[in-house]
Amino acid sequence: MNNQPAQRAVTTMASPMIISANEPFATKLAFVVVALVIGVACFVALLALVSVVMPKSAARSRAVVSRWPVQAFAAGLLTLGIGGSLAYFFLVRGYIPRLLRVEVVPAMLGTGLALVTLLLALFVVGATGVVRFLGERLTAHPTEQATPMRQIVVGTLAGVFGSLFPVVGWGLVLPGLLMTSAGAPVVAWLRYRQLRVLTGDGVPTRARVAEYPARTGDETA
Repeated sequence: MNNQPAQRAVTTMASPMIISANEPFATKLAFVVVALVIGVACFVALLALVSVVMPKSAARSRAVVSRWPVQAFAAGLLTLGIGGSLAYFFLVRGYIPRLLRVEVVPAMLGTGLALVTLLLALFVVGATGVVRFLGERLTAHPTEQATPMRQIVVGTLAGVFGSLFPVVGWGLVLPGLLMTSAGAPVVAWLRYRQLRVLTGDGVPTRARVAEYPARTGDETA
């Protein structure tokens, strides 16, 4: 009689890899380029949808980036810092349920996903304003104005390729764009009344009428 304990069957599963590490460098480079092109195209399409579905929010974010970029950066730093920390606690560490001595996994997961969704929504709306501001400045023409789609494409390409530049792009451009994009909708919400006048949204006020005294005088005459 065999008294040796039966050996357990150990199954190994290869880690999921999109491309093998043994592939030549040219294949890896081609994959990175294709992935970058597809990612930029999807990002441009997403921002175009935001401009169509939420034009007023995109216009307010663009006005914030144009007038209060430092405030937008600071607000984005606080928003991503606080919101990201809470999302990390709920999704990864689970500190809050442990402190409360409860095990509510669905509630913890739902709260973390809700925070991540809110942060992504803020970033997308703010990024629409940021890339449109960059595209407007880069395509400025004395006689004609670029279309919103052209502004989005040019601004996205400038932001992406600027962020890829070593050291300066990684340490300055990319964090600056991320923080400003996340903070622009927050500042737009805090300065909602002021931005309604600047973007031409809502009932005309004396401040807006005073910007065009000559035109008003011609019409009354």
